[in-house]
Amino acid sequence: MEVVHLHDFDANLSARSTPDWTLYCVAAEAGFDALVARDRSQLDQLVEMYVLSRLPGFTVITWRKAIEDPIREWGQLLAYLPEVKKHLRQGPPKAILLPAPTLTAQNLHSPADTLGVEARRRGISQNQAREEARAEIRDGLEIAGDDPHRFDQLLGH
Repeated sequence: MEVVHLHDFDANLSARSTPDWTLYCVAAEAGFDALVARDRSQLDQLVEMYVLSRLPGFTVITWRKAIEDPIREWGQLLAYLPEVKKHLRQGPPKAILLPAPTLTAQNLHSPADTLGVEARRRGISQNQAREEARAEIRDGLEIAGDDPHRFDQLLGH
């Protein structure tokens, strides 16, 4: 898979206001399978959707909700590339809307909660669970030939 920035492909297209449908045609003509665009509103435009519907195997990729951070956009695009790749050239032309990258409470994990759950599961106190973990760390360091107290200060021991 090759990803090419529009400016690197054709600086003239990005230097002036070029209609989205023109970008679709130029990209398809050059043999590209898809165009990544930041503007979701093009998916509601008659001419753009007409052109896209006529370009077999061509896909427009954008975000369901605008993201004004190029690092988050690029990171998310890279994360979804394997899934996007599966959809390229499958069936009729399409647009892929990537979800907004957000972290909700269900995506956050509390290590302290896990210590409590594991201690209860094993029928020991949380202090006993922490001591077992510390002992395993010390043993692991000793087996590796390292100072068994190497991380004590870092871990607050």
